[in-house]
Amino acid sequence: MKKYTHFYTLLLWTLSYFKGFSSSQLPDLLIYKGDTIPIYANPLEQLYAKSSSRPNFLGSKHQCTSTSCWRGYYAEWEIINNEIYLTGIFSCCDEHRETKADLKDLFGEKCVNGKVKAVWVTDTFISPQGKLLHYVHMGYGSIYEKELEFQFKEGKLLGIKSYDNSKSRTSFYRANQKALMKFIDRKINWSILPKIKGEIRVFVQFSANIHGLIDRAEVIRGYNKDFDKEAIRVVKSIPQWDILYSHGKFIRMNYILPVIFNTEKKGNYRVKKIKNSLYYHRSYKAIR
Repeated sequence: MKKYTHFYTLLLWTLSYFKGFSSSQLPDLLIYKGDTIPIYANPLEQLYAKSSSRPNFLGSKHQCTSTSCWRGYYAEWEIINNEIYLTGIFSCCDEHRETKADLKDLFGEKCVNGKVKAVWVTDTFISPQGKLLHYVHMGYGSIYEKELEFQFKEGKLLGIKSYDNSKSRTSFYRANQKALMKFIDRKINWSILPKIKGEIRVFVQFSANIHGLIDRAEVIRGYNKDFDKEAIRVVKSIPQWDILYSHGKFIRMNYILPVIFNTEKKGNYRVKKIKNSLYYHRSYKAIR
């Protein structure tokens, strides 16, 4: 299994939350102590890693691929007497989800009572548990409230570890795109910026510390020093950002946010400024 990548780059204006696995990668399943749990691992890929081609498990009629199932199947595994067995290979297609491969045909004498002892498995499986805390589209990057880690060597279970990620916190502004954009627009100080025509976009990459405060920000695609500097200032002014834990440890994640400067926004700023000036002028006259 590929290890977690601690730095994800997300375009925030296309980011949204999802529950379950309907849009992320469909996981393999593991039967452990009577429970069926998802795992962030695909042990069959390990078996055929050195092979130029692998068998067509389900036949072309029942096999399909998608962004949520790139391998064209999902497998079921079971831990019996501290050893792992392959117990099923199923189609990813919704209309054929109950279609099961013939393990006897695929593995011959290695298949006993409908199970194949997976002696090739030397790997670490992560099983996400509890509430979804942070969704990452594609792959197995999403973070859950808890994790179980299963360690195998040559098909034998060496140990199980449990991790608590419940200290994670979701920022109001990352969870609410409109609120974030509105906050950014209101924070732009037009009085210190030169005149513009049309629209300017400055892309800022940033990350937050263990307290959710944005303490690192840099321009990755800018315009000029005035707008770049203001974009960084505005992004750093976001009061609270995500706090994320994975494997029980805080992780710092990178994000990319576009700060947009255009004549429409500047016009809105001027209207507000005029209204405020009239208000204070009338208040002054009333006092006199």
